[in-house]
Amino acid sequence: MTSDIRAQQAREHHLRSKESEAVAEQHRLSRNRLVRVLREEDPKRWTYRALASAVGCSSELIAAIVKGRVT
Repeated sequence: MTSDIRAQQAREHHLRSKESEAVAEQHRLSRNRLVRVLREEDPKRWTYRALASAVGCSSELIAAIVKGRVT
């Protein structure tokens, strides 16, 4: 541990950013799973465009998720 409070604060922010990345990854995995389930259950209703609109992302991201290019 260092005696400089700024270095300690920088370390805390660094550690929290790593935690945030892990949480974000869990959210992405959940999103991808749900998108795949919706698309699989009803592809006529859940087109790439409809999923993109509902999720709030691009059709290209939906396509990548559905095609398994994004895990």
